[in-house]
Amino acid sequence: MTVNHRAEAEKHLDTAARHLTEVPADMRIAEVAAALGQGHAALARSEETAATAADMNEALLSLRRRFNDTRTLVSKHVAEALASREKDRWSAAKDLTRALDEAHCNVDDLVDAHLADDGWDPRAAYKTPAGEGGWIGYAAEKDAVRDPWAPTPDLATQIPEPVRRVLAEYLAAALLSKGDARGVGQTITFALKHAGADLTPDIEKQITTLTLGADPSDPPF
Repeated sequence: MTVNHRAEAEKHLDTAARHLTEVPADMRIAEVAAALGQGHAALARSEETAATAADMNEALLSLRRRFNDTRTLVSKHVAEALASREKDRWSAAKDLTRALDEAHCNVDDLVDAHLADDGWDPRAAYKTPAGEGGWIGYAAEKDAVRDPWAPTPDLATQIPEPVRRVLAEYLAAALLSKGDARGVGQTITFALKHAGADLTPDIEKQITTLTLGADPSDPPF
């Protein structure tokens, strides 16, 4: 049973005050009641302090999560702008990275990771816009004009459903495996996505089916 220390403190202190005023000769009861009241008051303060600390800790964790989410979104934005062939966007990205550095909010590690994940050379991306100064960035598209800000056609809708199903099944199995098969699955999934045939939703559905079983409420794949 939980004790309400604040209520107990008020009760005992009220008893002490009443004995002091109504029965001044009985000082012993007043002293004991006052001591009990002070003890409960101390416990009540401790509980309030602990509750305040817990609330502050939760608020701090929430701020950290928001800060990390913001860093991720900003770094992705910067990475895509650095890989753009449009000079204004590229320059704006460099200016933003400098401003973030001055504000002690460096996101270079996340920007480099995004660039590398998308197939770009992080070192060359800061030197000159894509396609200029001899760097292309994306090795598989040396002769293509590629701008991550430009809309990408959704070629996945043009793939016949039986073919999509077979591809998704095999890629899901590969991504769930270990070793070389997983790497091959990631490579193929990445290549399809950048070719405009993003099968990620189909693959994720297959992974869920393989790991948890098919959802009986879902329509056939």
